[in-house]
Amino acid sequence: MITQENKLSIVKLYNEGSSLSELSRLFAIDTTVIKSILCEYNIHIRTRGEQTRLTNMKRSKSVDNFYFSNIDTVNKAWMLGFLAADGSIAKERNTISISLSRVDREILEKIKKEIKIERTIRDSETNNGFLMSRLEWSSLQQKIDLSKYDIVNKKTYLPIHLPQFNNDNLTLAYILGYFDGDGSITINNNKYLRFRICSHRNEILQDIADFIEKKYKATYSLNQDKRKLYELSVSTTYAIPLLNDCYNLNSIHLDRKYQKYLEYKRNQETTTSM
Repeated sequence: MITQENKLSIVKLYNEGSSLSELSRLFAIDTTVIKSILCEYNIHIRTRGEQTRLTNMKRSKSVDNFYFSNIDTVNKAWMLGFLAADGSIAKERNTISISLSRVDREILEKIKKEIKIERTIRDSETNNGFLMSRLEWSSLQQKIDLSKYDIVNKKTYLPIHLPQFNNDNLTLAYILGYFDGDGSITINNNKYLRFRICSHRNEILQDIADFIEKKYKATYSLNQDKRKLYELSVSTTYAIPLLNDCYNLNSIHLDRKYQKYLEYKRNQETTTSM
């Protein structure tokens, strides 16, 4: 016999978003009984789709849902660039995720703190022994806002463009984020440094190249390799002032690449002082 108190609790919890299966487990009664109680109180029984959306909304409370609604800081611009390069957006759900090599787990910790994500970073190992770390969260509002910047499901093979920000610092932060996601620094003979970014599409790379060319009067190369990947490459003369400006923003950044940049700078200072 279900007490009146339990019935009222079931109605209250259901109205607050609990699912039929959750209530069934909590009160140890069949879902058909739960439905009959809700009907007794004239409560609309949610469809599966309605329940899924409500569950996602409840989960999204553990994140800053409006983080991308106004890109007004270098950290937000960096986040856009990084997600454009390395983020994954679910098609049917409101899930946003980033999977990286374990060596770069530190950047997931920074992102988790920045966007106020309460989810746990999950570590795993692939079948071939590759160590991975993954951060996943859910937010319908973020998914909507990110789509305005071409960050959508299966974006890898879609054209992505450099956002039109109102100042160069935001643009530089976005470029640094994209570079941290899909770029690299190569150093030859401790003397020559090259800034590289790769992409399956050339639109974003051309936009970045145009910005660098205009701001630094830079030359660059933009070519497609044997893997059908496009690569933007900027040599030492222009790469150094670009990286100097990016890192002077004091935005979030991937420490592994930043340390390589610092190593090059230290070597140059040592060589100059000799």
